[in-house]
Amino acid sequence: MYWFSRPPYGRWAAAFLIVATAAYMDLSGPAVESYPFVSDDAAEGESPQIEWRDVPAGVLPAPGDPGGRATASIVAGTPLVEALVDVGPLLPADWWAVSVDLAPGAVVGSDALLVLPGLIVEGIVIDVGVADSFGGAVQGLVAVAPEQAGEVAAAAASGSVTVLIRP
Repeated sequence: MYWFSRPPYGRWAAAFLIVATAAYMDLSGPAVESYPFVSDDAAEGESPQIEWRDVPAGVLPAPGDPGGRATASIVAGTPLVEALVDVGPLLPADWWAVSVDLAPGAVVGSDALLVLPGLIVEGIVIDVGVADSFGGAVQGLVAVAPEQAGEVAAAAASGSVTVLIRP
């Protein structure tokens, strides 16, 4: 007899899973992440003002550093991507970069004192190279004022400069 047959539990479970999945997808909403956008126009070299907006996750590339400087003019409302900002230290345009040996813990933006025979010169680390395989000195660039650039370069060429780094 028909009314003594087993109920269709498998079909009921499949229907329940389909309805539950559809409800979850409908009610959960899209995945979003906060992303920095430029709130006011920024000229090249300025630090842009930012505002955080929600965007769908994975749509935009990795964001740029909100504390960096604009590498070109940026219009308000533009997403702040890495290519639009430079996180290097802000230096006067007339300073010179000198290649010197740095301590392995030096980072870009650190204050540096270059000690030469009879002279101490202030500078800023603008580039850090890769340490040698023995953990010794790192070749890097230190920016110095134009008044002392010649003396520092001569001392660096002769190997008579010592660089002190403020962490």
